[in-house]
Amino acid sequence: MTTMQPTRAEALPRTSPRDAAAMLSAGTATLVDVREPDEHRREHVAGAALHPSSAFSVSGFPGAVPGRQTLILCRSGNRAGKVADALRAAGRTDVSVVEGGILGWQKAGLPCEANPKAPLPLVRQVMITVGILLIAFTALAATVSPMFFIGTGFIGAGLVFSGATGICALATVLSKMPWNRATGPASPAKKPTSCTGGSCCS
Repeated sequence: MTTMQPTRAEALPRTSPRDAAAMLSAGTATLVDVREPDEHRREHVAGAALHPSSAFSVSGFPGAVPGRQTLILCRSGNRAGKVADALRAAGRTDVSVVEGGILGWQKAGLPCEANPKAPLPLVRQVMITVGILLIAFTALAATVSPMFFIGTGFIGAGLVFSGATGICALATVLSKMPWNRATGPASPAKKPTSCTGGSCCS
């Protein structure tokens, strides 16, 4: 009789948001947020250290603290799982993924700090811009000239290129826009808005 080997997802330790919150409150865990700075700026769990997965390296990641678990958080759990896998492959035994990421944290009714005035995360700005361009080119192709369908094809080719290479020219352009450059981390003088249950977080 053959025995099914555990998959990577089954082997990876995971911690529920409520257990994670209890561990943080008891001082038996540290929380590391591996989302991007624009995501963290808009909403984050208080006290979480920011180490974006896009710049991840095993040597640059916060080291293990005796007596503490390292909890890794992202938006939904996917990026955190990849970071945790890499750390465990390097010999770390103290890492665990917060189930469901910050979305799961909010769903559990746990508090996070939010800055609703911060720009939307770049990935959402890209999706909105692409959607507007596709609608515009389609409308122009239907009312002015079918040649505008070339624009929709160009956008599609750009999406394929971005997916294949991880390079998004549109995100680079948007990151240089004034509303993104001028907005830094939330000012400590301003009390963050409460953000529970996803009521003010996307």
